[in-house]
Amino acid sequence: MFTRIIACLLLTLISAQGLSGADFAMKVTDKNYLDTQGFSVFLYDSTYHPVFVDQKNTAMEMILHGQRIATNGDVRLMPTPEQWDLVATLKDRNADKANNRLSADLAFPTFDFSYTLEVVAEPGGVKVSINLDKPLPQKLAGRAGFNLEFLPSIYMGKSYLVDGTKAGIFPRTPNDPMTKVLPLADEPKKAYYLEDWDRAKGYTQPLPFAEGKSITLGIDDALARVNVVSDTANLMLFDGRDRAPNGWFVLRSLIPSGMTTGAVVWHIRPDVIPNWTRPPVIAHSQVGYAPGFSKVAVLELDPKYNAPKTARVLRLMEDGSYKQVFEGPITPSTPWLRYVYSKFDFTPVKDPGLYVIEYADQRTATFPHLQGRLH
Repeated sequence: MFTRIIACLLLTLISAQGLSGADFAMKVTDKNYLDTQGFSVFLYDSTYHPVFVDQKNTAMEMILHGQRIATNGDVRLMPTPEQWDLVATLKDRNADKANNRLSADLAFPTFDFSYTLEVVAEPGGVKVSINLDKPLPQKLAGRAGFNLEFLPSIYMGKSYLVDGTKAGIFPRTPNDPMTKVLPLADEPKKAYYLEDWDRAKGYTQPLPFAEGKSITLGIDDALARVNVVSDTANLMLFDGRDRAPNGWFVLRSLIPSGMTTGAVVWHIRPDVIPNWTRPPVIAHSQVGYAPGFSKVAVLELDPKYNAPKTARVLRLMEDGSYKQVFEGPITPSTPWLRYVYSKFDFTPVKDPGLYVIEYADQRTATFPHLQGRLH
């Protein structure tokens, strides 16, 4: 009964706020990623480290409303792989601007298994496909699947909905039943201490805590709400923290035997806030300034943000109020990667005290302005 009530409330929330209602169109940028205002998708913009392997910053990645909500989107051989577990070898990557399509050619040479990971824009999001060069090797049946990892700090404590009817809340702490998944006989051997780690943990992997054809994550968070629908195998949600403290939530579909083209097909539709821009970020010296030093803050701005031309310095007064002591212009912006940057020079402020910088609707933490030199 409680689950039904929660599901009804979440469905009401979806109806009121309109999940993924805008059929926005993403385009491949000059920097070779898919982008629309408020949502970006990267595909192998970086690669796995040759020693540590998984830094959770490569394969397919998604940035929604300025937050990197998901990463490590690729075929993996475990539900919740850890740092040194096997990853595919990247052979090539392409960005097709004419068709707004990203693709990467990959392989697991040990198992004679190669495939293409494709991410293509479609109205309101992206279509993700795994296309195999030949059917899945039998030894990888039930093992190989497409994984996409979601950041726990964003989603834990938030709601999810499966197939429009089954509601749940992302756990704050992991507590799922486990099952034994032994390594394959011809799987590349790990370092002895990693083998010891797996053996000590009993070669266990968590069971999914949710499963269905459609899963909506973060229904109660307008900045992180995203729906994923699978045209092929079921979607399964795992908690990687069952295995290791640095694990993430993993959304996964197994690759079925006998298929090649479209072995896995997902449709990912985030709920993008129309005309969203990232709030300004103010970088300054947190340890403070001495009177004779130059004092320059750097402003990191969304390229689409209608930026005010001036910033202010406020002094914290004894009664807790803030008094403006300086207002000055920011420099013309300079683009670099995803953002543009301006400087704010407040060198004329020389009196000792406690200050903040205020720009647009953002205010820094308090920092000191010290008489004499800093220690």
